[in-house]
Amino acid sequence: MMAISLYGRKACLFILFVVCVIGCKDDPHTLRSDDNEFYYIINNRQTTNRVASIMYNKTDTANPVERFKLVHISDAHVSDWSSDNHYKYPNNLIEAVTFSNQSELKINALAVTGDHISGAKKKSNALTFMNSFYTHLYTDSRVPTFPCYGNHDSNVENEYISSAELAKAFNNRGNYPLQRKLGKSYFYADVKNPMGGMIRFVALDMLDQQYDKFNTLFEVVFSQEQVDWLCHEALQKGMTEQHSVIILTHFPFQPYGSGYLCDGGYINGWEMVPEIIEAFRSKQSVRKEYKGKNGHDIAVDVDFSTTPGDFICHLGGHAHVTAQFEVKGLSNHSPDLPLQQMLLCTNMSPSERGTVYNSVYRFSESVTNNSFCIYAIDTIERQIYVTFFGAYLPYTATIAEYPDIFSIAY
Repeated sequence: MMAISLYGRKACLFILFVVCVIGCKDDPHTLRSDDNEFYYIINNRQTTNRVASIMYNKTDTANPVERFKLVHISDAHVSDWSSDNHYKYPNNLIEAVTFSNQSELKINALAVTGDHISGAKKKSNALTFMNSFYTHLYTDSRVPTFPCYGNHDSNVENEYISSAELAKAFNNRGNYPLQRKLGKSYFYADVKNPMGGMIRFVALDMLDQQYDKFNTLFEVVFSQEQVDWLCHEALQKGMTEQHSVIILTHFPFQPYGSGYLCDGGYINGWEMVPEIIEAFRSKQSVRKEYKGKNGHDIAVDVDFSTTPGDFICHLGGHAHVTAQFEVKGLSNHSPDLPLQQMLLCTNMSPSERGTVYNSVYRFSESVTNNSFCIYAIDTIERQIYVTFFGAYLPYTATIAEYPDIFSIAY
């Protein structure tokens, strides 16, 4: 990527803006009500060109095959104080939805991995922020869109937004058929893969508790019911050899204090879901009890030996940094398979920039104002091609070691 997209030097930006405006009057991709419209134009032009370069498998030059294109956003943190995602007009969220709906990009899905809102002093305010998030996520969007909750989505001062209230906030939303239990926020959905078959998105709910026993600002809670659903419905019902699975969550699948999980942890251990996925990948069984705090134990008993289907990756957020890593330390890892991949997307606004990890270089009123990821998934090559909109480069990284397009084998 050019230096301009990293440092936002205004003189150069103005020149690019003039070029863009002269060359593309009445461009339908612009956000005319946005003060930062010209930064969106620049980012959109650069990103569109990069997506165009990875959207096809050209092994057969006479008959290129379209890959599955996925936009991944995370940690929007819509609030009454965000500099760029204020609930009255969440500009960066609107940009992501606008980008995703450009017909020439043929985006197949939009994944949203939690922290839709930020902190609030009153539950009523938090629910207002959540309503704004969902309204702008789905209004005028034709791209199948799949959100899951994060740790900031249920916590306000001195009280919680309950699982039932969160499910109600999500109820009657959406723009694509979801296989969802009544009153629950976890679901799965199948999206047609242009390379053949289906991509199944499985959205988990890390806030799934009935009696508010745990502080879900710091602790991940999966109910026994949700784990049973994952094992026996989401990973089995209607599954075919032409299915490939993507898991949506918020916290990285890593032990507390290591890698990208510096705060918080899993009530039943970080490895529970990845070990279920490993059994699915290797067509094995899992019969194991995962001990939890305060007697919140989870029993897993599932046999995937005859279950068809493939696994692509986990998508998450939370760390406020772009990152890709292998999930290591599973007790049932199959040596015949590559390690599971987890891809993290950074937050959307400079005012909520991460401070713990190698945070992404961000400034408001520049081309680094917004940030999200775009993937072109090749289920023939078993590769994920990764690129970015806006900011992506961590402070301590260089373009040479962190290019704006790269691929990951799965």
